[in-house]
Amino acid sequence: MSERREGRGKGKGKKDRGSGKKPALSAGGQSPALPPRLKEMKSQESAAGSKLVLRCETSSEYSSLKFKWFKNGNELNRKNKPQNIKIQKRPGKSELRINKASLADSGEYMCKVISKLGNDSASANITIVDSNEIITGMPASTERAYVSSESPIRISVSTEGANTSSCKYL
Repeated sequence: MSERREGRGKGKGKKDRGSGKKPALSAGGQSPALPPRLKEMKSQESAAGSKLVLRCETSSEYSSLKFKWFKNGNELNRKNKPQNIKIQKRPGKSELRINKASLADSGEYMCKVISKLGNDSASANITIVDSNEIITGMPASTERAYVSSESPIRISVSTEGANTSSCKYL
C-alpha cells in the first residue's frame, strides 16, 4: 500500500500565511503557480532479476522543481546509490529505475519535490522476491497449472510419502 506524506510551506505542517510576497507565476506567466503536489506512487512486488520503474510526477507548472529520492529514509545520491539504480529527471517528473533487482533493493522508496512554493512527498514499497518462490502454495490435488510468461520459468516439485506425481510439458 502506498503512503503520502506532505509538508507544504515553512515549518512542519504549517502554511505560509501573509509573507507579503506576490505569488509566483506559472511558466506561461499567466496565473499564480500552485505548490507542487505529487501523484500517488504504487507499491510493487517483483521477482529478483526484473526491472522496475517508480514514477514521481507533479502537475505543477512551476519550472524550478527539485526532486530527491530516498530509500528507507536515506537520500539516494551519487555516493551511496547502488549501481543498478538510475534516476532520470525531466520537467515535472522524475523516475527511479531499478535494473536487475535483487533482494537488497526491497524497501520503502520516497520521492520528495522541493520548490519555493512548497514541498510534497510520496512513498511506495518495493518488495523483491526470490524468483524461485513466486509460484507457491499450489494444492497437492492440482492437476494442471497454466503459466503465461515471456521469460523462462523454473518448476520444482517436492513430494512427501509415496511419489505418484508426474509432469507433462506441452
